[in-house]
Amino acid sequence: MRFGLSKKEVSGLLKSRGINPTSQRIEIATLLLQRPQHLSAEEIYQQLNQEFGLVSQATVYNTLRLLVERGVISEVLFSPDRIYYDSNTAPHHHFLDLDTGSITDLAPACAGPLNLCGLDIQVEGVSLLIKGRQKRESVPVPALNHSVPRQYGHSAG
Repeated sequence: MRFGLSKKEVSGLLKSRGINPTSQRIEIATLLLQRPQHLSAEEIYQQLNQEFGLVSQATVYNTLRLLVERGVISEVLFSPDRIYYDSNTAPHHHFLDLDTGSITDLAPACAGPLNLCGLDIQVEGVSLLIKGRQKRESVPVPALNHSVPRQYGHSAG
């Protein structure tokens, strides 16, 4: 996924995924696809209305659901009441630093091989959330090409 797309490029992306590119959908997708990041629906709603004052909560939630269904973004559940929308749709895991609240994208190899204990299942996807505290004397958590600090604990959509 490329980031920092223009509104025209976002419109084309939405069309390519079978989404009618309304002005509000373009604004929501443009905000999310600025850079690799994890935002709650409430954060998206607040940021958009700070600038434009024209997007309803229902529009934000409905658009996010559509963007997830069509693979434009992914949904990350940190807990039943903490849902974030991830602009990085490539396979990856997350590290949540419990001291700082920062969320770091981790390459799948960072978590080691998956052992399914002999279960006869077809894996459709794996999303691992590692919660912990960065040891101060250790090397920083190895991230993908980016680390997206954020405060965990904001209201989520």
